[in-house]
Amino acid sequence: MLPCEADGLPPPDIMWHKDGHVITESVRQRILSSGALQIAFAQPGDAGQYTCMAANVAGSSSTSAKLTVHVPPTIQNTEVHYTVNENSQAVLPCVADGIPTPAINWKKDNVLLSNLLGKYTVEPYGELILENVVPEDSGTYTCIANNAAGEDRHTISLTVHVLPTFTELPGDVSLNKGEQLRLNCKATGIPLPKLTWTFNNNIIPAHFDSINGHSELVIERISKEDSGTYVCTAENSVGFVKAIGFVYVKEPPVFKGDYPSNWIEPLGGNAILNCEVKGDPAPTIQWSRRGIDIEISHRIRQLGNGSLAIYGTVNEDAGDYTCVATNEAGVVERSMSLTLQSPPVITLEPVETIINAGGKVILNCQAAGEPRPTITWSRQGHSILWDERINVLSNNSLHIAAAQKEDTSEYECIARNLMGSVLVRVPVIVQVPGGFSQWSAWRPCSVTCGRGIQKRSRLCNNPSPANGGKPCQGSDSEMQNCQQKPCPVDGNWSEWSSWEECTRSCGRGNRTRTRTCNNPSVQHGGRPCEGIAVETIMCNIRPCPVHGAWSTWQPWGTCSVSCGKGTQTRTRLCNNPPPSFSGSYCDGAETQVQVCNERHCPIDGKWATWTSWSACSVSCGGGARQRTRDCSDPAPQYGGNKCEGSDVQSDFCNSDSCPTHGNWSPWSGWGVCSRTCGGGQTRRYRTCDNPRPSSGGRACGGPDSQIQRCNTDMCPVDGSWGNWHSWSWCSTSCGGGEKIRKRLCNNPVPSKSGRPCPGDATQVSRCNIQVCPGGPQRARGSVIGSINDVEFGIAFLNATVTDSPNSDTRIVHAKITNVPRSLGPAMRKIVSILNPIYWTTAKEIGEAVNGFTLTNAVFKRETQVEFATGEILRMTHVARGLDSDGALLVDIIVSGHVLQLQSPAEVTVKDYTEDYIQTGPGQLYAYSTRLFTIDGISVPYTWNHTVFYDEAQGRMPFLVETLHASSVESDYNQLEETLGFKIHASISKGERSNQCPSGFALDSVGPFCADEDECAAGNPCSHFCHNAMGTYYCSCPKGLTIAADGRTCQDIDECALGGYTCHAGQACDNTIGSYRCVVRCGIGFRRTSDGLSCQDINECQESSPCHHRCFNAIGSFHCGCEPGYQLKGRKCVDINECRQNVCRPDQHCKNTRGGYKCIDLCPNGMTKAENGTCIDVDECKDGTHQCRYNQICENTRGSYRCVCPRGHRSQGLGRPCLDIDECENTDACQHECKNTFGSYQCVCPPGYQLMLNGKTCQGKKTSGHLLLQLNLKPI
Repeated sequence: MLPCEADGLPPPDIMWHKDGHVITESVRQRILSSGALQIAFAQPGDAGQYTCMAANVAGSSSTSAKLTVHVPPTIQNTEVHYTVNENSQAVLPCVADGIPTPAINWKKDNVLLSNLLGKYTVEPYGELILENVVPEDSGTYTCIANNAAGEDRHTISLTVHVLPTFTELPGDVSLNKGEQLRLNCKATGIPLPKLTWTFNNNIIPAHFDSINGHSELVIERISKEDSGTYVCTAENSVGFVKAIGFVYVKEPPVFKGDYPSNWIEPLGGNAILNCEVKGDPAPTIQWSRRGIDIEISHRIRQLGNGSLAIYGTVNEDAGDYTCVATNEAGVVERSMSLTLQSPPVITLEPVETIINAGGKVILNCQAAGEPRPTITWSRQGHSILWDERINVLSNNSLHIAAAQKEDTSEYECIARNLMGSVLVRVPVIVQVPGGFSQWSAWRPCSVTCGRGIQKRSRLCNNPSPANGGKPCQGSDSEMQNCQQKPCPVDGNWSEWSSWEECTRSCGRGNRTRTRTCNNPSVQHGGRPCEGIAVETIMCNIRPCPVHGAWSTWQPWGTCSVSCGKGTQTRTRLCNNPPPSFSGSYCDGAETQVQVCNERHCPIDGKWATWTSWSACSVSCGGGARQRTRDCSDPAPQYGGNKCEGSDVQSDFCNSDSCPTHGNWSPWSGWGVCSRTCGGGQTRRYRTCDNPRPSSGGRACGGPDSQIQRCNTDMCPVDGSWGNWHSWSWCSTSCGGGEKIRKRLCNNPVPSKSGRPCPGDATQVSRCNIQVCPGGPQRARGSVIGSINDVEFGIAFLNATVTDSPNSDTRIVHAKITNVPRSLGPAMRKIVSILNPIYWTTAKEIGEAVNGFTLTNAVFKRETQVEFATGEILRMTHVARGLDSDGALLVDIIVSGHVLQLQSPAEVTVKDYTEDYIQTGPGQLYAYSTRLFTIDGISVPYTWNHTVFYDEAQGRMPFLVETLHASSVESDYNQLEETLGFKIHASISKGERSNQCPSGFALDSVGPFCADEDECAAGNPCSHFCHNAMGTYYCSCPKGLTIAADGRTCQDIDECALGGYTCHAGQACDNTIGSYRCVVRCGIGFRRTSDGLSCQDINECQESSPCHHRCFNAIGSFHCGCEPGYQLKGRKCVDINECRQNVCRPDQHCKNTRGGYKCIDLCPNGMTKAENGTCIDVDECKDGTHQCRYNQICENTRGSYRCVCPRGHRSQGLGRPCLDIDECENTDACQHECKNTFGSYQCVCPPGYQLMLNGKTCQGKKTSGHLLLQLNLKPI
């Protein structure tokens, strides 16, 4: 219902327009007698701009209204189940129609979602976007569309699928041969992944628990062939991940050969006790003798094959020996004895004897040898004359009784047998003690006054001591006191006493301290003390405090409200005088509040209840009715606002539809043909809804569908394959090639747009897979681990090997896939990751052999790379032989750090060589120092390898072979994440192929080059020595560091290098091998010896730094004059303290020599009374103020102020008050405001009167009713 009421004379005609077009009345659209437009059953097409136009002969007038038809929201149907992968984006659609445009909200599990940056985003068209989804995002999401007409909902189920993740890894396992292998692997993911096991790229069966995602691989009685890498693969619809476990099968040790249990060797020669053992892992050999482990040294060494070599045998080497071989799979033991034939050896040597004259001497001497030796004695090469005092005892010891000075000499003990003789010499010293002579006479006294001493002495010559005999016992001198006359004593001051209390608490006083001349007092004619005994200084020179006092109260402020009951406030100031110099603040409150009453407040009008509805205007099809209300509950008073809103309300009624006859809608488009070719049918439809029959109306007549023929063209013919042709020739004669066969799509040929044949037109098959001479031509494997703390996952290695047409080398092309972008550039220099491949396939020069010829491609290699910048990378290569296609299988595990490089950096690896040394059966050691360049800058780095293989394969034909690597190229493709290498490799005998390099010693048993223990042969380090393969290195204890020579240790100055930890306020004090934290002292302080505290330095006593007077202070000192003077040049001149504002503002300062005086004055606005006190001057009374003619003068303490009357404002001191124009405030009056001098007046229009509040107007009352007249004229 759109209302339109118009008045005029004559009564105007009403006409309605919609969007500029005249509206014709119909069943749904009628213009009522009141002029209102009634639209029944509003539809979206009825929305628009409606204009009501009233016209008569006098003119016309119009008014417009915009009609909006609201349509409840409807959400378009979409899928109800969505599946996305973890960390991807999920887009949940929600397209809703409705008028007005519905607002879209989303709920998850009945919880309202809001935009969250980086997580939830609701697009303007209603889509919900979830970023980086996680499993917790799975659930039920509901789209809710709301507008003013209603609400619609649509629910979607979201499932997040997750890539498999291992919760239990197989790990590395070491087992003894014959034991049971059990590997476990467990993974989670959404959906639950399937687990499979592979070994040597072949799938092997295992138990899989499809409910818990757990798989267990079990092999009974494991053998050596079961060693290798096992891969557990977890796969679901998102992808797959792999976990690798290495299985190592061990064999217990077994002795090789049969050797005698008793060995006889000449004393002083070399003896080798054989103990050769085989086992996997290589057994550890331990030799012992009588249950004690034998310590290996430069004389006793354990050879590479486990045998014990004893060089330069001694008697103690004879006896029983036990060889124990141990590995993780078991222990085996063998015992043997060693017998030595030897010349005499002194077993108990005589010791040097020193004895006093008259004592007894016994020189013991015993010898061992085969046969048993005889012992004789001599004296300095001559036979000894035997008597009752000197003889030989039954145990061959020499006995000397009552020793004399003449027995002092060197004696020889000689042991002889058939194998030779041995001699040992020993000195015998007979000591004679000394004796004193008689005392000498006393010497003169040592002083001429006071107490002195005098001495006497004796000599040690009766007899003199000989051959180290004891000197004379007792003192060789004596002293006694001698007394003379007393000596004079000079006087000295005692310590100063404490300072006395100041004579005044403020305003400058004095205090003193004293000392006495009694430390010591003057005695026996000594000098008296110098200086003064009493010292006086000034104190408490600060001004005395001034307490604050209140000023008079200021006038009352304005009332807090403009009507009703309010409050007003007045204040006073604490400035009469203000507190100063720590004086107390004024007592009491600084504000007062009182109640103020003004005029009544206005009362706003409110509506009374509605009257009953009027009768409906029509009986069907939609009519209208009205009701009214009055603004009387309460009526507006005292200028209050009138009621808001209309006093008339309209409503629709009798909305039941009148009878409507049905009518057909337009035909729909023709539907899809029932056949795509060969002739079909298509249909079209119409519905009886334009309009639909209702309220008893008639239905539509005629059919609601039609049929016609379609797609009469012939159908296409699909193609089919003919028979396969014969295989082609193999591409290579060895090492694995390819052969091809083809077929044609001609049985039949496709026609009439038929589909081509499905599948491939060619097939490729492997052929001639036997290994070519010199090693395999292909290699493949995996790379796992981490570099620079970045996990690889699994990278795959593929390589091809070809003969170089231009040089006597083989060329290795290798590519590693799935290399992370953060590591690819840095790995371009790690060429030795391919070492198992180019060592196995290197071109063999002369009689040298490569890795394939030596090990049959089954070996384990441990590699370490050290960069000059300190990074270390370790690699384990496991070569598992050749697969069925003749390709080398290699697994590589890496861990550690490498020098990080940027992708743009140009990396060039220089040609290099590696020396391979045969260090034992089935064991090689290789090392090299290399260079690579980064943008032309050379960087060195070192490599070393240890290779283990089956010793039954034999050893290299040379002790040392050299691998040559040249023309090294590397590149990294960031887009494909692939690392490529190219290298030329050959191997030949070493430069000194049958000599062991430095750091190794020849073991003739193999022969092998065994590591030489430089630390045992003679420690070259100042502190700690550590042996390494082919070399050694030195280290230092904590607090020391290795010097430039690499051998000696030197102290680390932790304090200079910053490698210390001390608390704030502490300093670092370096010590040998460490440091200590001591207190940090500032300038003018000295640290105590224990480093725990600081003490003040008295500069005045220690250095006399001043020319006049020195004043020591805590941590400092200063030079100056007496108080009140200052030093200028070399003179002390008086200080004018009055220039420093030392007196209060109400005082006058007068300078004196060495001081000053403050004379009290009265401040501005005050004058001195007869009693000397300062009293206020009333400027308002004596006419000295500067207030203008229309200002009011108010006296204050020490001043005055100019106040403007109400309705005026001040322009400042000395300027008149200005009138305030209250009418500038639009709220001053309801109708019209007139400004007056110092005030204003409100004026009402004719017919209205001013209310008591002086602001609002009220209409005049007639017969108790308020008359409001509003004349509307047509425009």
